[in-house]
Amino acid sequence: MSTATIDPTFALAILQAAKKGVDAKVARDETSPGVYRNIKLDVHIEVDEMRVGHDTDRAPTSSIPLLPVCALLLKRMGIQREEALDILKDVMTQALDMGTDATKMLLADSGVADMEKRLKEEVIAKLPRVPAKGAVKVEQDAVRVTLKSMSMD
Repeated sequence: MSTATIDPTFALAILQAAKKGVDAKVARDETSPGVYRNIKLDVHIEVDEMRVGHDTDRAPTSSIPLLPVCALLLKRMGIQREEALDILKDVMTQALDMGTDATKMLLADSGVADMEKRLKEEVIAKLPRVPAKGAVKVEQDAVRVTLKSMSMD
């Protein structure tokens, strides 16, 4: 393997082409557990256009550690702690059982969406924003990947 450094723009194009060319979940499902060695691919990649957005900032929702925050909230609840723990277990179980789409419908139908809106406005919006890298976009039909050869021991 060459030790030459790949230009970051080319590396990004390779990663985007790989994402567009293959469904990673399907590929994982179809690959048996094991150790794969000496995988060699000779691939030709063409990307007609790749757009890289400007960096920005965002609310830190995905940066908030869910379990420690829930634990700290419960610790501070005093006499209501045990009941809150039971309620939390119930709503988490219910959300897992329902799946993402059903959970969104429940939130909208039960009025919980209003509480979620309030949480976003009164808590999340007041947290310090975190840096976010600009989006990288490549259209599906703008990518061509040609496999010239492959081998694996």
